[in-house]
Amino acid sequence: MNYEYLINKAIQNNEAKDLLCGKKPYEVEVSKYTSDVFPTDINSVLVNCFYKQLENAANIKEIFENNLKQLLNENACNVYIAILYFDACIFYEEIGKATFFINREILVRNIKEAVYKNKDDLTQVITFENGMKKNNPLRNIENFNKYYEKEYIFSII
Repeated sequence: MNYEYLINKAIQNNEAKDLLCGKKPYEVEVSKYTSDVFPTDINSVLVNCFYKQLENAANIKEIFENNLKQLLNENACNVYIAILYFDACIFYEEIGKATFFINREILVRNIKEAVYKNKDDLTQVITFENGMKKNNPLRNIENFNKYYEKEYIFSII
C-alpha cells in the first residue's frame, strides 16, 4: 500500500478525517487475525500516514490533532476512533517511536468532554464505515483510562 499517496490525497482533498476513520477509498484493512474490531488499521495509518510523513509535510502533527479534535465533536463511533488513535499515540510515545508528540493536555480535556457527551451511545453497539460492529466500546475506554490513571495520573472519563 502506498501510504504517502494516501496521506497526500487525503490532505489535498481535505479528507484526513476520512483516512483516520477508514472511509473508502482510505480504508487500510485490518489483519483478519486481529482479535478485536477496528474501522481501519489504526497503527498502520498512524505510523505510515502521519509519523513517517513528518519530513514531507511540516504541519502533519497539526493536521492529525485537528482531525482528532473534529472526530471528538462528532458521534460515538468517531469519538471511539479518536480515542483509539490517542491510545496508539501514547503507546508509540512510550516506546520512543513517535516522530511527534501529541498535545495530551488539550486532547485529554476534549476526550473527557466527548466521552461524557456520548456516554450512553458508547455503551451500545457502534458501526464503523467498514460495516464492522463494536459492542460497548466504553469498556475499552475504561480500560485505557485505568492505565492512564496509573501511569500518567490523568483521566479521560
